[in-house]
Amino acid sequence: MAKNKFLYIIILFAVAVYILMGIYADFGSLVSIMDKFRWDFFILLLVFTTISYAIRFIKWDLFLKSVDIRLNIRDNLFVFLSGFSMVMTPGKVGEVWKGWLIKDINGEKLNKTVPVVIMDRITDVMGLIFLSMLGIIYYMDGVYIIILLLLLFSGFLIAVRSKTISGKIIMLLEKRMGKYAENIKTMHATFERLMKPRGLFAMSLLSTFAWFFECLVMYFAILGFGKSISITLSTFIFSFASLAGAVSMVPGGLGIAEGTISGMLQYFGTEPAVSVAITIIVRSVTLWYGTIIGLSVYFMFNKKIKRSGNREIIKANDIR
Repeated sequence: MAKNKFLYIIILFAVAVYILMGIYADFGSLVSIMDKFRWDFFILLLVFTTISYAIRFIKWDLFLKSVDIRLNIRDNLFVFLSGFSMVMTPGKVGEVWKGWLIKDINGEKLNKTVPVVIMDRITDVMGLIFLSMLGIIYYMDGVYIIILLLLLFSGFLIAVRSKTISGKIIMLLEKRMGKYAENIKTMHATFERLMKPRGLFAMSLLSTFAWFFECLVMYFAILGFGKSISITLSTFIFSFASLAGAVSMVPGGLGIAEGTISGMLQYFGTEPAVSVAITIIVRSVTLWYGTIIGLSVYFMFNKKIKRSGNREIIKANDIR
């Protein structure tokens, strides 16, 4: 019941955001502009986003294998794609739910899977930071958000990698967590494996490559309306808007990402109504496309995957 209520609130909030955007752009002008969009481009935009998802899935699978968690490709795709349904949680923190899905499938403990989800998300943010830095010369005020995120990430990396700092944190948590103290140690050990500098840098670069395809969505959406800006600028606008949405902790970055995309397009010379039209197309492909995939995959295959997973867990226990 609580989940349904949350979903209804998100839907109402999304509707309110897009109504306000329509009022701002003038509905008549917006409809007229949308009619001029080259809808044959829309398939191309979906292809770019799908490629981005495919690269991110490869990264996700590599992260799992690096801590000895192995799923067959069917189950792993189910977990990965189902996670998209959590995009509408603040900062996508709901993606930790993927850890519970893996537990249902093969019994893997959360103290190993949750760090994977967190690091997967962190490398996504790092990829967006790298892309944002390509165009920061266009908008120097945005450097403060990037610096803040880099400082937070650096602090987290230092805390995990430092024996002194992590030792004190673990000792403090052990006193408070009681019987769950061992889980804290396992989580820390998992984070250490995932945060080896060389591997972490490689995963962040893979994220950068993946997110660049969604930046191309922005570039070609603009072309679809008969407008043109450089790939560097469109990359900066999309990646920076995505970071702003993530930092805001608003579910799905709703309102924040849209406002940032539209506002920055206007800042660089695009008419208000056209900027809103571009924003709607971009967000439909980079936000709502994934959300629909996530919800569809989960509701279509949840029971079947879990039944199969339960059989595998029973077999493994019998062997032991």
